[in-house]
Formats: sequence, C-alpha cells, structure tokens
Amino acid sequence: MGKKKVLGLIEMVIITGSKRSLRKKALLDTGATRSSVDVRVAATAGIGPIVGSVKVRSKTAPEGFVRRAVAEAELEIHGVKIPAKVSIEDRKNMPYKVLIGRDVIHSNFLIDLEKTHKSHKLLDRY
Repeated sequence: MGKKKVLGLIEMVIITGSKRSLRKKALLDTGATRSSVDVRVAATAGIGPIVGSVKVRSKTAPEGFVRRAVAEAELEIHGVKIPAKVSIEDRKNMPYKVLIGRDVIHSNFLIDLEKTHKSHKLLDRY
C-alpha cells in the first residue's frame, strides 16, 4: 500500500449503490469499529445486498445491544474507492448521515484534527 492520505474529522464521501451515487458529509470516527450509513441514504443509493447483521452496544436497548443490518457499498473519499460492509441505521437525529469507522480508516487514511478545525467542538465548522 502506498502512502496514506491525511484527512480531517469531517470529509465528503461518495456512497455508491445499485441505484445511484450520493455525496454526503461524513464523520470519521476512530472509536467506531464499523462504518455506518443512514437507512434513507442507503435506500436512495441502493446499497446492498444485505450480507449479515452486527451486534452493536446500546445504552437505550433493554438487552444492552441492538442488531443492525450490514450491506455492501462502495465508499469514495478523496479519490480512494473502498468496497465496504456498512451497518445500516437510523441516523436522522444525528448531524452526519454517514460515519466512517476503523474498518475503512485503518488501511487507507490518517486523521489530523487540524485539517477540520481549530476547536474541540465538532459542529463549530458548520
């Protein structure tokens, strides 16, 4: 693998499914194991097929976890195309409809907080 690209916390990502490609702002989250896409974005792009499910910790679920569908998608960040298995979740109340986790970040990118903003607050940039 060549040199890793350096990204900020918030980057534009192109999500490609069987229906179309969509450009969305994504949060790069080194604390997240797997990348995640909002259910409406997944439906519009035609992400799929569903290839399984994943157990995710949740403080609000009675069992302490929830199950989420996992689907195949192609993500493109700064010209790097990455086939990924993303979890599908309802992110309507979250500021970013796409979350990029360590599954995509690890082999492809480095994160530099100064590339996004000078503050410790995520939403200060927008």
